[in-house]
Amino acid sequence: MIRFSLRKFPVNKELEDATGIPWGCSLEPLSQIPAEYVISESCSKLARCHNCYSYINCFTVVNKTHWHCMMCHSENEVIPRYANATPQPELSQTLIELDITPDAEDNALCPDPPMLPIYIGVVDVTGCPDFIKTVQKSLYSIIDNLADDSLFGLVVYDERIGVYNLYCAKPHVRHVRIANGSCPINLQEMIQHDDTLVRVGDMRKSIYAAIDNISQIAQQGGNRCFGAAVQSLVDFFSVYQGHTTFRARLLTFLSGPCTFGVEAMTQRRSNTYKQGLFKSKDIYNEGVHKKVFQAQSSFYKDLGMLASSRGVCVDLYVVSSEWVDLASIRSVCELTGGRLVHYKDPVECSLPKDCATLAKLYGAGRGMLRIRTSAQFRVSKVRGPCAPDPYRDDVLHAAGLDLHQAFAAEFAFYRGAVNVFEEQRPAMVQLTFAYTNAQGQRKLRIQTIKMSTVEYIENMFDNADPEVISKLFVYRSLDACYRWGINEGRVNVLDTYVYLLSHYNETLPYDSQEFDVEFSVYPHLQIMAALVYGMFICPFMSCRPDISLDELVAFQSMCISANPEHLALLFYPHLMSFENPHQSPGLSLPLSPITVKSVQKSFILLDAYDTIIVLQPQVGETGGKEDVERTAIEFSEISLEPKDTLAVDSNKVKTDDLGTIDKYVEEAQRTRPLNVNVVNTSNPAPICKYLINDSGAVNICMPGSSYDHYYWRGYKAFYKFIVTQLHRLYDPEGESDYEEPTDENCPDVPSNFTQA
Repeated sequence: MIRFSLRKFPVNKELEDATGIPWGCSLEPLSQIPAEYVISESCSKLARCHNCYSYINCFTVVNKTHWHCMMCHSENEVIPRYANATPQPELSQTLIELDITPDAEDNALCPDPPMLPIYIGVVDVTGCPDFIKTVQKSLYSIIDNLADDSLFGLVVYDERIGVYNLYCAKPHVRHVRIANGSCPINLQEMIQHDDTLVRVGDMRKSIYAAIDNISQIAQQGGNRCFGAAVQSLVDFFSVYQGHTTFRARLLTFLSGPCTFGVEAMTQRRSNTYKQGLFKSKDIYNEGVHKKVFQAQSSFYKDLGMLASSRGVCVDLYVVSSEWVDLASIRSVCELTGGRLVHYKDPVECSLPKDCATLAKLYGAGRGMLRIRTSAQFRVSKVRGPCAPDPYRDDVLHAAGLDLHQAFAAEFAFYRGAVNVFEEQRPAMVQLTFAYTNAQGQRKLRIQTIKMSTVEYIENMFDNADPEVISKLFVYRSLDACYRWGINEGRVNVLDTYVYLLSHYNETLPYDSQEFDVEFSVYPHLQIMAALVYGMFICPFMSCRPDISLDELVAFQSMCISANPEHLALLFYPHLMSFENPHQSPGLSLPLSPITVKSVQKSFILLDAYDTIIVLQPQVGETGGKEDVERTAIEFSEISLEPKDTLAVDSNKVKTDDLGTIDKYVEEAQRTRPLNVNVVNTSNPAPICKYLINDSGAVNICMPGSSYDHYYWRGYKAFYKFIVTQLHRLYDPEGESDYEEPTDENCPDVPSNFTQA
């Protein structure tokens, strides 16, 4: 569940400051756990500290009358559960999952909610016929992959909001017009919950008929009231606010900008965007980009906070080639734990397939995460696809949860205290995560970790995790983006990386005139250079003319919820070769065209998180003709039965153990939306766009007062830039004779994922 940026903690604040490594962790609270960790008991039976409210754990010292809290070092009285010699699981296991007994008094304050998960399709009917057809296919795939006992509703909108009565033999939709910027009639007055929501297993034919009817009521080119539609549905479930077993997910589809009703795009904002983000083909217009990257108003942020408190998650699927202003809308998805996905072409997009994959990961919701630490340090920030708690910095709320969604937290020592970890006062972290599973049962996970410490700076680098560090880099840069614009976010990444390299070079045991930019002393950190470089050539922080602002925002939203392993694939795809599709893969390859040409007689697989491309040789190019006789490798979708996937007795399959291309793809399809393309060596164009070519890469412009203007043409130019910045850091006056490295002295594109 927890993965730290430092596998061993610094013993004090001075050591932490001396490395420049972000100190924090990545959290995957819904990761699969062995079945033996699941205990059929109520969490109310566990003892808790009277001072810090942490749970008793396997590191606690218990005697006959008292037990010592390892978090705050308070003494607590022993309850009868621990008075006898019977061993209890919480005193022997670092991770346990228990039941949460509903509070009958709290539940009496609101009506009995549906215990089953609720899904509501919210469809924009102003799109083109191709858009409507794609949305219909997507809804079909979602219904086919939902559990039979799930509840489903269907809503359409243009300048009106229409709600389908799915109990009718023939599709019947009732509309209400939007006026004065908001819905004039509460949806509860127009239609009841029981008429809106139907059980998927009982009314599947009626749902299909209603989906078919969408094309008949669609009117291309009309006004669309997206903001009012989402706001009305969030208010529709206000009666269940405060009930922890209620959870709903809005599956919204959008074909263009919101032009009517509340939070419609203003003409001023539209004109600002039309001024152009680029002054010419390559010159980036920073001023315009900064204005349109920030939200038009706080409407969607406030709506996201409200939806999260009511257990409503919002997924948004945008299919549009025009500017939709996702920079304003993104908050309602990110604060509720929803997905934000953008496609340009309704004909060629993979929306139906992606919806089918995501539907298999649905089910859990109403998560509340809290991190407790020992007395010497604290949680300074917690971030992720969730809403912050209004009262505590170390608490997060997520209305919707997927299996592999990840959060991140940063730690900091307390000021003015004796910030030293000792044997009697070790570094402790306890994660508590409450959620509602697919069956409507409330669960609580508790994981307690006792961390070792190091006293020397060399040991800090030896225990660093580059993928978790890049996760923390993402959140730091996004904080700067939200406040000052994307350019400051990009500068933040470079400043943090140069600062880290400067501290690393100070630890080198030899006196060298050249800076080490690639962590040659610590091989497991060598991927850091590739990950940082990848942040600028992928849409995350790119300012290229071929990447729209909406694509950039959607990519950033995907990075927010990705775990460290998937995030590394987004920044720097994994390239590897197979002698034939039935053997284990060889070593990872650099993302270089030269590498691909050198292994033309092998099968090449490129994994870019949401896309896997298999480049197969032509028949006759390899020694074993039987291995390449099939002209295309067929990959089948893996059908995951809807179940509680949060506690299963299965181990994660490692890449090296998969053995074949098919198994690798199958494992990837289980965890993420994935497009698989099989191409021939005669047409390698799909895989070539992910490769790094130093001689012909697209110019990457770096405006800003900190770094003037720089154009990177490939990885070697990035290497030169970092070395130059290190020299400027150590010699700000330019007194030393510095010569920029030549191309011959610069390293080639690094290999992928050289893990320790």
